[in-house]
Amino acid sequence: MARPHLLPFTLVSIAALAACDRSEPASAPASAGATATAAPAPSGASAAAPAASCPTGKWEYDYADMFLETLARSSSGARVVSERGKYICTFNGNERGSYVCETSEGGVENVFEAPTAGTALRITLKMNGRSSADYEPAGPGRWKTTRADMSGLRVETKATLGGRDMPVPATNAFSGMDRPGTLFEYRCEGDVFKLKPIVEGMATDFITMKRVP
Repeated sequence: MARPHLLPFTLVSIAALAACDRSEPASAPASAGATATAAPAPSGASAAAPAASCPTGKWEYDYADMFLETLARSSSGARVVSERGKYICTFNGNERGSYVCETSEGGVENVFEAPTAGTALRITLKMNGRSSADYEPAGPGRWKTTRADMSGLRVETKATLGGRDMPVPATNAFSGMDRPGTLFEYRCEGDVFKLKPIVEGMATDFITMKRVP
C-alpha cells in the first residue's frame, strides 16, 4: 500500500496546472502512468488504541470518496462522473502480519470532473492488479514494512481540460514508500481502518478503509 498519498497530491497539482494553462498555447497531448496503490482520505481524529480484531480482515478503499474530496479542495462543484470496480485489502495479523490488496476483475476505473475557470477538468484513474507487504510492530499504533511488492499493480492517470490532454505531474515523487523499512501509523475505529505512511518532512493523510464481509 505504498505511495497512496501521491494521487491526491497529483490531483491538486493538476487543478493548479489547469488554472495556469488556460493562458498558454496548446501543447502536445500527454498522459502519465505509474505504479502505485491507492489514494488517501484525511482525518483529524486523535490516535486510538488498535482494536483486537483490526486490521485483520477485509477492507475496501473507496477511491470515489477520496478523489472527489481532493478535487473539491481546489475546485468547488467537483463530481464523480462514473466509477467501476473495487479495491480490497485483506490483512492477516494485527500488529504483525501481511496484507494483499487487489482490484476486482477488470480493474478499477473512476472518472472525476471539476469546473476550472469555466472549463471542465476531467481526470480518469485506472488501476489494475495487486500489491502485497509484510509488517512488524514499531511502537503503539505503528508498524514497519519488512517486505513490499508493488510489481503487480498498475495505475494510469489521465487529465483533460476542455477536451485537451494535459500533462499529469509525476506520481512517484515520494521515493522509498514502496520499500521495506517504511513506517506506518494506523488506527482502528469500529469498522473503519485508517493507515498512513510516516514520511520525514512531509505531511501525509490517512487512507480510510471500511470493513467488508
